[in-house]
Amino acid sequence: MEQNLLSQELALRIVRRLQSAGHVGYWAGGCVRDRLMGNVPKDYDVATDAWPERVMELFPRSRKVGAAFGVVLVWQGKAQVEVATFRTDGVYSDGRHPDSVVFTNARDDARRRDFTCNGLFFDPVSEQLHDFVGGREDIEAKVLRAIGEPHQRFAEDHLRMLRAIRFAARLRFQIEERTRGAIEELQSRIELISRERIGEEIRMMLERGSRVRAMELLGSFPVLFAEVLGVKPHVGGWAVLGGVPESASRGEALMAMLMDGGMLRDKPPAEPGGTDLVRRLRTRLMLSNEETELLLWLAREMPRVEKWEELSNAALKRIMAGPHWGALEMLYGADPANVERVAAFSERVGALRAEGVAPQPLVTGDALIRLGVTPGPAFKGWLEALYDRQLEGELRTEEEAMAAARRIVGE
Repeated sequence: MEQNLLSQELALRIVRRLQSAGHVGYWAGGCVRDRLMGNVPKDYDVATDAWPERVMELFPRSRKVGAAFGVVLVWQGKAQVEVATFRTDGVYSDGRHPDSVVFTNARDDARRRDFTCNGLFFDPVSEQLHDFVGGREDIEAKVLRAIGEPHQRFAEDHLRMLRAIRFAARLRFQIEERTRGAIEELQSRIELISRERIGEEIRMMLERGSRVRAMELLGSFPVLFAEVLGVKPHVGGWAVLGGVPESASRGEALMAMLMDGGMLRDKPPAEPGGTDLVRRLRTRLMLSNEETELLLWLAREMPRVEKWEELSNAALKRIMAGPHWGALEMLYGADPANVERVAAFSERVGALRAEGVAPQPLVTGDALIRLGVTPGPAFKGWLEALYDRQLEGELRTEEEAMAAARRIVGE
């Protein structure tokens, strides 16, 4: 909250400075939308008729971050605000970015933006809203509408199709009919967008309370869903995804989504880089190494934990000692299929945790060597067998463990 206030104060100072220097300066885009909806903006953007060089003259603590598009980053302490010159865009030959821009006025700048709810300007000095695209009316009606001709908006920038789904889900808006029709016609073009940008959009969809709605909307465009994730959309509901807490990470939410589709239960990876699905997701969404490792571990261990009644204490403790047990335990509890077993599961897990999930081994490799054992093929197996018996509670003291070790190596 403190960061939001710092950004707001800086954005107000920027507008006042621009206007005092004879320029137009407004708050722009998402911060205006969020304030109209009674929400606290995450950040603030400023739009102006001042060209980038002029902005940098007025604000020495600034630098260009989008030179080709007239964007300057102004900062003060921990706060930073993007200041963009009003512009119109040229041809989008790559389906993502305009080949050229022309600096212009607020009305023309609003008309080149993506959705009406994002095309608003607000003067915080005079407290006047500037709406050239009908954004306020659509916000009040909870409608997500492309500015101008929807086919043109999505043909210019194909990523806007995913942004439409993300905004509609997060804002709880309905996608306007013509806007929806354009997505349906152009959805296959998403394959032309870089996987990094697609992956980031999916990650943002999986954040917090709107993730189920986002997946429902994405699934309503089957070609788009398949092009993004490489699988057919799930039609059985998103119960696990809806059951995870809002604090769940993007990676944990992605695992919940895959659990809902039954995709990883059918083919759990047996080793890192295992199933084609995980490899495909890593490529299609440009998953980080950490996200990939999390998914692989969860996908390997979840099918085993779902049969926890059949696992020995030692086997379950070994899983509990793993790097992502907290995520696995949370996902198990979020699955409605486990509702009748989760209390008993939690009771057993709690009892094992009280015993100690990963105690120091009572018998080490050095101890076996002192018994005269030469490291070899059976060496690791003996150590693991002794440690399993320790985890099961059969061996509780070093004396008991060493006596068992002598029996094993003497056999």
